[in-house]
Parts: sequence; C-alpha cells; structure tokens
Amino acid sequence: MDALVDQFDASSRDDEDADPATLDIPIDVNFQKKQFDTLRLREPKAKEIAKAELELNVPQPTAYHFRRYQMALIAAVAKVPPEVVGELTNTQLVRAWRFLQERLDVVSPPTGEA
Repeated sequence: MDALVDQFDASSRDDEDADPATLDIPIDVNFQKKQFDTLRLREPKAKEIAKAELELNVPQPTAYHFRRYQMALIAAVAKVPPEVVGELTNTQLVRAWRFLQERLDVVSPPTGEA
C-alpha cells in the first residue's frame, strides 16, 4: 500500500515541476503617467517573433541589434510599450529573456539529446 501512495506522491511532484505556462516578473516602471507593476510573459506567437526579428534585419547584426530583438519580443509578449522594457534592470531583462528563450528552443534540447 505504501508503494501505491508513494507512486501517487511522485506523480504530483512531477506536475509541480512542470514548466509554467506564464511568468510574472514584478517591476516598478512608470511610463506616460501609467504604473506598470508586473511583466506577464507567456509563449510568444509566431507573428510576435517575426515582428521582433525585424530588429535583426540588417546587413551585419551586432549585440546591439540582438538586444533590441530581445526587448522587442519581451514587449510584444508582455503587451507593454517597448519603453517599459527599456526601464527594466538587467536582472529582470535576463530573467524575462531566459523564460522566452526556453519557449523558442523547443525544437532541440539544450544538451543535444533527442
């Protein structure tokens, strides 16, 4: 009987470890007399990715262009003005990008395993 109970306990722990569908990042940004307290992220839509990728549409993209791409995608997904994303701390920006990056890299796992 204990083995059966342990089996159910293990399955509930797996559910808790599942990747969350959204991420809420607390922020404190005031833009155009509007206060933004939370940056809510979810998996990006194809059209949001395509629009953000326009920031990379230059002959020789640099780190600057990639940062603009990151910020544009975060703004689009969170449905906030790009200026709000520009006011995030680097820690907040990196956290937001890592969340989105995990959803962009669904084709191949980071370790190369299939």
